[in-house]
Amino acid sequence: MKTATFRAAATVVAFAALAGCASLPRSGPTIEEITAQPADGSPAIAIIPIDAQVARDTQYDEPLFFSPAFQVAGLTNIEVIQPLDVLDITVWENGQFPLFGGGEGSATTLGDMRVGLDGRFFMPQVGMVRASGRSIEQIRRDLTSRLAEMTPEPQVEVRLTSSGSNTVRVIGAEGPIGDVPIEAATRTLAGLMANVAASGVDTDVAQVSIRRGDMVSRVWLEDVLMDPDADIALRGGDIISIERDPRSFIALGELGSQTSVEFPGRDISLMEAIATMGGLNPNTADPRGVFVLREEEAEVYSRFATPPDSSGTVRVAYVLDLTAPAAFFTASSFSVRDDDIVYVSEAPYVQFLKIVGAISPPIQAVTSTASVLDGS
Repeated sequence: MKTATFRAAATVVAFAALAGCASLPRSGPTIEEITAQPADGSPAIAIIPIDAQVARDTQYDEPLFFSPAFQVAGLTNIEVIQPLDVLDITVWENGQFPLFGGGEGSATTLGDMRVGLDGRFFMPQVGMVRASGRSIEQIRRDLTSRLAEMTPEPQVEVRLTSSGSNTVRVIGAEGPIGDVPIEAATRTLAGLMANVAASGVDTDVAQVSIRRGDMVSRVWLEDVLMDPDADIALRGGDIISIERDPRSFIALGELGSQTSVEFPGRDISLMEAIATMGGLNPNTADPRGVFVLREEEAEVYSRFATPPDSSGTVRVAYVLDLTAPAAFFTASSFSVRDDDIVYVSEAPYVQFLKIVGAISPPIQAVTSTASVLDGS
């Protein structure tokens, strides 16, 4: 009898001690705590149940496209010479006393003729030749005319071997890829992307940004490669960065894991986000409490209620009850956005199990002690 009384008293004391605790360890707030009015007077979070209409109304298009200044630029004439370009000039002479020392009718190639910053280059026997802003054909005709005064019936060929200023700089996810000259195959962004080394980013999640002077635009790489209307002409000096989509969401609570998750593509639904994290924890998750916490745009929130500030954002907790079969279809059409927090609350009985787990060792110890006392 003493042992039974001792055990009962110890159990009551253990439960009372746990009941007096502020809380037991858990991964976050309960459904009731999220939906309740804050006791400290802070702004309440707007609670919006997710249904098919909410899934449609929260669709928020965030397109990426080039600004008109990029779109209207025409193709670069790659035969127009620029400062720092390098030319090879070949001359055929028909006279008995060739200017450049070859035999009669032979060809002489003057290589590595670099155009200076002043737009001119020096050619033996001819002197300074203006090249910047002129086409290859214009330079060829000029040289033919000037050489004709010194040698009979000269023939001239001018070739651009490298471009010092008509280049673009390409940077990939793992660092610089290099400076690429604008040539026939690389005059457009799509042509450039098809001819440069791998950027280290999957096309599905790759974005391309271009800096031209003080202008910057960003687009999806897939659009550039697949849609001719999304392609643009390049200009010397462009800086092109190929980067992974920077968007992500945070997964918390009773999911398979708790971490920051990068978007796997342009869009990700709530169902895909849950599946990416390994689904709900089958032992602790409350399927009635699947939340998407978001700083919602006032323009989007106005589709449900009047926002407190039409120009700012509203703190919203979208909630989904996955115990309803139709909710799985709804979750598949509800889009997760950048910086969202996907949170799954803990099932109520889990706290009870924690209490039982916490008091079992002390009660077992008391029982053992009581048994020893009875035996004595």
